[in-house]
Amino acid sequence: MNKNYKQAGVVNFGTADRLQIRSLPQPTLERGQVFIRITSSSINPIDVKTRAGLGYVAQSKQDGAFLPLGYDVLGIVEEVSEGVNNVTVGDTVLGMVGFPSTPGCYASHAIVESEELIVVDSKVSDELAGLSLAGLTALQSLDKLNANAGTLFINAPTGGVGHLAIQLAVLNGFDVVAVTTRKALIESLNFDVATMSYEEFFDQPQSGQLLDLVGGELACKMLSNMGAGTSFVTVPSITKDAVIEHGASFGAQGDGILVQANPKHLNELYKAVATQRVKLVASKKFKLDEVALAHKYVEQGEHFGKVIIVA
Repeated sequence: MNKNYKQAGVVNFGTADRLQIRSLPQPTLERGQVFIRITSSSINPIDVKTRAGLGYVAQSKQDGAFLPLGYDVLGIVEEVSEGVNNVTVGDTVLGMVGFPSTPGCYASHAIVESEELIVVDSKVSDELAGLSLAGLTALQSLDKLNANAGTLFINAPTGGVGHLAIQLAVLNGFDVVAVTTRKALIESLNFDVATMSYEEFFDQPQSGQLLDLVGGELACKMLSNMGAGTSFVTVPSITKDAVIEHGASFGAQGDGILVQANPKHLNELYKAVATQRVKLVASKKFKLDEVALAHKYVEQGEHFGKVIIVA
């Protein structure tokens, strides 16, 4: 028995107004797949860049094709196929799905590979949808750094990845300094992390490590102020090569990251949030039909933490 579901994406790249919603019939599931009724998703920077026509996923789209968006999913399993044994119908599930080549979680329903999901409590807030991609990016970036290798400076600590990264770093024993234009806001949330303005950072040479969530010119300038021997991870993929090359030119050693779906890591993150060791902050929620407004809000750069889409 097929039923239609809604999915948001783009045919033509450009501004947020290019986003549109189409209706699809429920397909027949392949082995290992589940069909989920989505309760919420969230916006990540890669979604905004892809919508604008930037990056690998956008470049892979054929002219005239509809490209759905969104990788974060929180929802309820409505159907399972053969070969699925980790989830059952009725389970509430969480995941980063389809990354990077097959997004599609800005939707009322989604077809998902079961191995990308974990089961969570049925009473979780719809804000939990914001944990998956951002949390996995933060956790896997920190895995490339050493808690014993000096102070870890983290820029853009108020974004989706950033606000999770500063908390996870503290939990994992790093000496953390959040470098930000919004010190008062971070301090008001009691994250138990030191803060520093960019002016303070550049007032004198710094030493230690850098988790760069901005990329480009700012990342290069910060690395230059830290000098030889600095270890760093740069997250924005578009400027990754340039930042790594710049660091290498004076003896700073860095790496990029391509986040990977990992149920073990996601369970670790979920437990940290469930036990209140990590706060997942959502600054605003939008309905699926308001996805263009949600993208515009993110592009204003004034949000803190995650922006949630409620299906």
